[in-house]
Amino acid sequence: MGVIRYWEMRAFIFALCLTLHAQTADRPVRSVTDPGVVTTRQAITPAGVPMVFEGRVHGVAFGKTAAELWVLNASRLYQLDWRANKIVQTIPLEGSPGLQGIAFDARAGKPYVAINRRGVGVGLYSPAAGKLEATAQKIGETLAGALAVAPGLAVVPITAKNQLALVDLNILLGHSNLIATIPTGIAPFGAVISQAGDVAFVTNWGGRVPKDGDRTAKSGPDQVVIDEHGIASTGIVTRIDLKKLAVTHTIPVGLHPTAIAWNERAQRVYVANGNSDSVTVIDSERMTVNRTIAMEPFSVKAHGIAPTALALSPDGDTLYVACGGINAIAVVDTSDFVTPLRGWIPTAWYPNSLAVSRDGTSIAVGSLLGVGPGWREAPNKKYVHADRGSIAVIPVPDRAQLINYTAAVMVNNREPRLGAPAIDHAVSIPIPRASREPSPIEHVVLIVKENRSYDQVFGDIAKGNGDPSLVMFGKDVTPNQHKLAEEFVLLDNFYATGGNSADGHQWITQANETDYCLWPGYGGRSYPFNGTDPIAYSKSGFLWDYALAAHKTVRVYGEYVGGTNVPASKRPELLQRWKTGGDFSKDWEVHSEIPPLESVLMKNFPPFQTSIPDVARAQIYLAELKRMERDNSMPNLSLMMLSSDHTRGTDPGQSTPQAMVADNDLAVGQIVEALSKSKFWPKMAIFIVEDDAQNGVDHVDGHRTVALAVSPYTRRGHVDSTFYSTQSMIKTIELILGLPTMSLFDLIAEDMRQSFQDRPDLTSYQAVDEKISLFDMNPPLRSLKAQARADAASSSKMRFDIPDAAPTEKLNRILWRAVRGNVPYPGARHAVFAPLSLDTDDDDRK
Repeated sequence: MGVIRYWEMRAFIFALCLTLHAQTADRPVRSVTDPGVVTTRQAITPAGVPMVFEGRVHGVAFGKTAAELWVLNASRLYQLDWRANKIVQTIPLEGSPGLQGIAFDARAGKPYVAINRRGVGVGLYSPAAGKLEATAQKIGETLAGALAVAPGLAVVPITAKNQLALVDLNILLGHSNLIATIPTGIAPFGAVISQAGDVAFVTNWGGRVPKDGDRTAKSGPDQVVIDEHGIASTGIVTRIDLKKLAVTHTIPVGLHPTAIAWNERAQRVYVANGNSDSVTVIDSERMTVNRTIAMEPFSVKAHGIAPTALALSPDGDTLYVACGGINAIAVVDTSDFVTPLRGWIPTAWYPNSLAVSRDGTSIAVGSLLGVGPGWREAPNKKYVHADRGSIAVIPVPDRAQLINYTAAVMVNNREPRLGAPAIDHAVSIPIPRASREPSPIEHVVLIVKENRSYDQVFGDIAKGNGDPSLVMFGKDVTPNQHKLAEEFVLLDNFYATGGNSADGHQWITQANETDYCLWPGYGGRSYPFNGTDPIAYSKSGFLWDYALAAHKTVRVYGEYVGGTNVPASKRPELLQRWKTGGDFSKDWEVHSEIPPLESVLMKNFPPFQTSIPDVARAQIYLAELKRMERDNSMPNLSLMMLSSDHTRGTDPGQSTPQAMVADNDLAVGQIVEALSKSKFWPKMAIFIVEDDAQNGVDHVDGHRTVALAVSPYTRRGHVDSTFYSTQSMIKTIELILGLPTMSLFDLIAEDMRQSFQDRPDLTSYQAVDEKISLFDMNPPLRSLKAQARADAASSSKMRFDIPDAAPTEKLNRILWRAVRGNVPYPGARHAVFAPLSLDTDDDDRK
């Protein structure tokens, strides 16, 4: 079968195949009728026999035969006879599954799964009589990694607590099966155990424990070794003597070592380095690194391949490597030290688990996000957190089929190539063709806001693709953003790749997202939205790193900065101070543990805090802009956080949702007006975007969001319906400032040149006053009745000091009722899905 025919056939199946029965949690399906377009511009054409599940897929394992398959889903354990298309049994988990938290015990003839049950902790369970029977109920806390079994024993990494649990599988139920917990490195993920049960190897996402003199930063409860850019800089594998219950060796490998596989006969341990795009080969006798295999499928080296899972063929001659970033499996010849990569097999979105049947004929791959979010309640009510993970069973391809598969992977990923080389004396245009070419724009301002969808704000703009019935914060609440969209360019097909703040801010600053954020691996450790967990950072670095390396000047205002504790009760007082012309320049002092960021940080500009009005932030910035004009010293890159549009729900005595969004809008208007009237305006571009769109609904897709491009070079009064995403904006900034791309994803993104023109229009922007009073407050609880009282009581119990701490779906409904009254709450449509976006369930937020 030719490549094009294969690719078109898979697209045809996914687009047109009708499901005979509705999908439910206990009934996975073989097809999906509504696959979407991926915001990273990648296509998905998975090989093999598929099955789609409600919820993410965390692990997969073959059973006693090549037809028996066990799937660990977000809420259930499934036993399948995949050849007969039969669900043998479905068992509820009653807890959260471990990351790759399943292993099949051939001696016992059953799988073991690691589950975190509330009020109990991490335990080890196995199926019995249609239920999960506890083998060891309490072996750790919060989050388990990828377990491994040997005759009579199991080892389970406890990721949040930096431990490996050793479990006796022979002790009768009711007795303590936990033999010991052994200290590991930081954030252990994967483990293997010898058949004799005397040795284990463990991978550690966060690397080694720091030594005296190391540069470190905090990752949840731990200090982690970091490099000069603030990124976790070590990855290790620990060898543990299970008889002595002690670590014997620490072996340096790549960053974010995840999956691990052991060929005991050949004395080789294989380690997938998720943040180094490589596989390390360790000599398990000498405890040394034999070699490192780079996962480089393309003609251009680009970060973001993200190896996540490993599996060996029974003879050990072939290693299969799941690569989450490119939705593919690498086929590696373990005997070839010169050209080990034989080819690639296409998968669904973000493959994260692998297994090979005992007879070596079949590969099973589980994909964390599979075919992307589906719906809740009804097919027309699609929702960002309704994940649909998948599995596929793939016959081991012969050489000819592997060539076809490899070609499909290249097509799906747009086979990235270098842009056109710089041309000597090239004509200066606003968005250069390559980053080394000149641009008349010298100053870029990037403003990041919080969580709104396109239809929530711009659905009432008639010339754009909006749905007025979904508008919550329309022209009366956001007159400045509406005026900017009308006077400059309306972007009605722009998507936030991030699904929550923990990954949205990663995409904006790094054009990438690490495995630690995606799975997520930070459970029980941190919520890395604000630059406070170095394990969350991509190896390739941050936008400011690239700007500084290119000798550009940078200033950061509130983005990627640790929290500032301001009580919610202070917001009315701060608003009153603003109204009377108060000075906020000395109210706050902030710092960052990221060394380059600390050097360019505006120390008196506060980070995310819904208790601080955005107009106070604007006042601080406008005073700084006056200084910059006086000194003629505006940075080439400015990155700013404005967060009031997050709102506080209907928390009694606090600003109403409309007032908070209006506060955010006025701050945007004031800042853009001041910039457009400054001496720097003729050489400026301002980009404004939400970090994600999870707190709203949209008739096109739940990832579609509010974005603006404001510049003398913007096409005035234009509607640009080109498909753009977060990476498009970042790529455009890179081209303007002459910066290289940071990852695969900005490399293949569409830049925003269709929104720009070559001839500047220097007309300045005039901000408009808000029609909504910024001083409107939610009424006290005692004055409310029925649903309004219940909503206010719920809002008062929510956390608003960090993004996403409040349960998203519940808050969305509260906001809808507060703004729209008795109009029925709409379902959130999701036809476009971000393959690297983790949309955390409300109960999992930290």
